[in-house]
Amino acid sequence: MIDFILSIRQLFVFIFFITGIYFLLSTAVGLIRFPNLYTRLHAGSKCLMAGGISVFMGCIVLEGISFVSLKLIVIMIFLSITNPVTIHVIASFDNNYNLIPKTYTKEDFEK
Repeated sequence: MIDFILSIRQLFVFIFFITGIYFLLSTAVGLIRFPNLYTRLHAGSKCLMAGGISVFMGCIVLEGISFVSLKLIVIMIFLSITNPVTIHVIASFDNNYNLIPKTYTKEDFEK
């Protein structure tokens, strides 16, 4: 019975980790591939939040109920508060000062 519970627990950990890795990789691809600042900020905020929370949930399930789990929950709360705020500040700064980022074309890469 204990082996069954441990295997179910490990299954949940692997699911959380795989989901988190998927979202974090999609964040990296989105930051590289998206054309302008706002779509990059969208990828950086949404996917990073989903990936980070998923990896932290996997760590919490792996660790069990302990003081380390409480620390991970505090880090998740901190991440869920600070990430949207920083993305909003960056977008507001770009909107207020009308920054025009350089957009690279195929001709730039061929040089």
